[in-house]
Amino acid sequence: MQLLRNTFINLWSWRCWKTDSDEYHRSWWLCRYIGHCRTKAGEEATKNINADKAAYVQTDITSEESVKNAMKVASNAFEKRLSGLVHCAGVAMSQPWTNRLEDTIGRSRRLLEISYMGTYITNALFADAVNERFEPEKMASGELFTTKEERGAIINFSSIAGHQPYTRILAYTGGKAAVSAFSRALADFLGPSGIRVNTVSPSVINSANIGARLPYFLAELTKTSSFPARPITPDEIAVGVSLYRFPVLIKSKGAVNYLITNGMMNDHDLRIDGGWRFIFDRSVDREDPRLSAPGLE
Repeated sequence: MQLLRNTFINLWSWRCWKTDSDEYHRSWWLCRYIGHCRTKAGEEATKNINADKAAYVQTDITSEESVKNAMKVASNAFEKRLSGLVHCAGVAMSQPWTNRLEDTIGRSRRLLEISYMGTYITNALFADAVNERFEPEKMASGELFTTKEERGAIINFSSIAGHQPYTRILAYTGGKAAVSAFSRALADFLGPSGIRVNTVSPSVINSANIGARLPYFLAELTKTSSFPARPITPDEIAVGVSLYRFPVLIKSKGAVNYLITNGMMNDHDLRIDGGWRFIFDRSVDREDPRLSAPGLE
């Protein structure tokens, strides 16, 4: 299991799953881009979750060799019965506003490499590992095969940004849209292998990615969000922090767990946004909306 310090999605996910069906869930691998996470911090987080049923390996998901190594570690930790992948890859690369798009190319290239190619690489190597586990001879010979049994499942974290593009997050929006489109195509491609593929698309998450921009988002939510119009309880929020009108709702043992355990869920995107939509207020009595955001990604 991999965790990025101060981003709570994967930590929360494991805690809510491990109480439900330990034997099934222990063969799942939770993956997140953690290139800058210290190994010691990851190992300590793993011990706090479940020392016997959680494993940690630092991985660069943009590197095929690094992911292959992580896949091997995860498989060995789960008695070579690896059957599921929860993949959450995304970074925020905010920079000061500029009127030259050329200034954003370098960061955008890196962001897309992590969000899209990182998802592609991890999903591809996981699917190959599952297929080699069940069909080693056919995989070795290159023979095509079809099965009617479920052999694995993938859940990729996309974003509501992939559904409604935002002018302030150019590369992130494109990267998450690519993750959503790729996951839909992959669900069809892996159907004959008995591997389901679904996505989860959250709205704003109070994580390290948001950082100093949290007050800005809270102000926008207060002005434009109609639901939920009450404080969110810790049992409802996916990120461990209860915030008023913060529409990232996942009931404990609920949404993501449902995609794991329901074998009929395939090629589905679960939007978790409380019905909130980004609205740019360009009223004449307001300042330029580009000045209200802390930065451009």
